[in-house]
Amino acid sequence: MSHSALKRPRGRPSLSGPSPASDEACLDVALEAFAARGYEGASIREIATASGVSHGLLTARFGSKHGLWLAAVEHGMDRLHRHLVAAEQEQSHATSLEDRLRIVCIRFLETVAAYPAIVQLMNTEGARPGARLDHIVETFFRARSWPFATLVAQGQASGEFRPVHISVPFTMLAHGAGALVALRPLVEAVDARMKSDPEGLTRTIEAAADMIVRGLKA
Repeated sequence: MSHSALKRPRGRPSLSGPSPASDEACLDVALEAFAARGYEGASIREIATASGVSHGLLTARFGSKHGLWLAAVEHGMDRLHRHLVAAEQEQSHATSLEDRLRIVCIRFLETVAAYPAIVQLMNTEGARPGARLDHIVETFFRARSWPFATLVAQGQASGEFRPVHISVPFTMLAHGAGALVALRPLVEAVDARMKSDPEGLTRTIEAAADMIVRGLKA
């Protein structure tokens, strides 16, 4: 967007003029900025400019930089959680537990492929202890039920899956298989076929999901 396109006249915006960016659009930009540059490197002014809104409007909506970070992470996590819950609910009761878990894994990776910033941010925040990591763990992992964890627990209770802590398969899914789709430039640099093969991403996601489920089998 050009500099002239970001200029706003003083006073109230015209009713016939373009509407300010939605909260969702602003939070997508913020999540990408925090993922790319870290909390310290991202700035509200930069995020406001990229969103096409004023610094004052962004501050009025979300408060401080920390408030914007909290809202952006919640936005990314909520979207991921909604997609996984929908994937689990859409399945027939006749589907085997193994197939249900595979479908949830695939939906997780498809969502990360479309919105990679949430996993990229987790890679940054998960590498260092602190208040932000504590917030992520308490709010999104301990206080929320995730279909992946629920299905793994059901399989462990029935003896179908190995009795390993949920952190093992989840880390393999989010930061192992997730890296295949969230770090596409790296993967494409290693395997040039990924750039030219339109079905390459789908096959990669399905293969990664299958390996995780098979690895859990008792």
